[in-house]
Amino acid sequence: MLPAAVAWADHGGPLRDAPMSPLASALVFAGLALLVGAVVVVVIALLTRRPESRPDAKE
Repeated sequence: MLPAAVAWADHGGPLRDAPMSPLASALVFAGLALLVGAVVVVVIALLTRRPESRPDAKE
């Protein structure tokens, strides 16, 4: 049997001990993407309202 060698993709130095696990960072970025998507939907909904549906519109 041959002993296992260091992988070429194994980064040394500060990248070896990443501050977050890949799963945690994926969940954080997925949550941020969902939040940004919700904000975009709300902004588009507010900008495309008809004038008569606004609460401050005079009749």
